[in-house]
Amino acid sequence: MRIDPQISNAENAGTNRVSESLGGPSKNSASAAPVPPNDTVQLSYGQATVGNLISQIAKVPDIREAQVSALRSAIQSGQYSPSNDHVAGAVVSQLFGNG
Repeated sequence: MRIDPQISNAENAGTNRVSESLGGPSKNSASAAPVPPNDTVQLSYGQATVGNLISQIAKVPDIREAQVSALRSAIQSGQYSPSNDHVAGAVVSQLFGNG
């Protein structure tokens, strides 16, 4: 937009046509009613999926009671005897965060 100080205000009266045609406010339209804001939010499909997964994870217990109970019974009865490889693998997994 170029402002020319040599042109009178009467000649510049039509320079607001672009904002008027786009629905913008005009200084000359006193009868125009204020338009309420129309704010909307649309989440992406990925965001909805993440939210769904988080709610599903929240339903899973931190401790699997059935598995703990079965292992506890096997240990107390002397039936649980893991191999050395199994124990070593579990230790390595714990140390390096693979499990």
